[in-house]
Amino acid sequence: MKWQTRVIVFALAIAAGLPAGLVFAWGLAPVAYYNASPDSLEPQQKLAYLTLVGDLYATEDDLERAKVRLSELGVEPDGSTLAGSIEQYLDGGGRTAEVGSLARLAQDLGATGGVLSVFGATPKAGTPVASDATPFPATPSVTPLGLTFRLVERTATCAPATQIGKIIVRVRDVEGIGMPGIKVAVSWTTGQDRFYTGLRPELGPGYADLQMTQGVEYEVSVADAKSDVARGLSAELAAGVCPSTSLSLNWQVVFQQAP
Repeated sequence: MKWQTRVIVFALAIAAGLPAGLVFAWGLAPVAYYNASPDSLEPQQKLAYLTLVGDLYATEDDLERAKVRLSELGVEPDGSTLAGSIEQYLDGGGRTAEVGSLARLAQDLGATGGVLSVFGATPKAGTPVASDATPFPATPSVTPLGLTFRLVERTATCAPATQIGKIIVRVRDVEGIGMPGIKVAVSWTTGQDRFYTGLRPELGPGYADLQMTQGVEYEVSVADAKSDVARGLSAELAAGVCPSTSLSLNWQVVFQQAP
């Protein structure tokens, strides 16, 4: 076997074996930790373990065992703590699909509202559901394809001194009420992103925002729906528009569900 082939086979073996090894260690043969503090883990490393705890909980439905695993990581086994970790992860650009099971664990530990409103209520495995009821999904709700969202506001304001501007998005229903859990699509010449309303409940259930980069022009719309598009959003300032201390613009775009 050529050495290049050996390297490829070895890399594939590691890629396949590492997740299985973690599941085995946590689920089948948990070990004691020596001379290692969970607090010393990087935030993303700790979240990787937390999501594994959530995934195992979704499989086993054993709340007490999940609490023990959280304690072993040095994490307080309460819902608000987990909800805070989920919010930090999503704020850093993490994907909601990776923390769905952890969100359910946070709910079962007593957390409500806030970031968890994005995920909806998730009944435990085996919980009977009335024939006329529809259980909510474990991941964020997808914007219904039949809806149409109109761009009803596109406003530029001067960003605070020394700060690069944001795109502030608000999504409202027909009655003008903010809608949490709505996926927003943003794109620019070299990339794209997706994020959800409702992660900043103190700013309104339909609120979401995106930090802009100087020199980049953005387009924003409601994802997975028939939606108007807010185009030409840029942090660039025109001369004399804002005080000399302002470096850029903020944009607010408001999408409202059409009747």
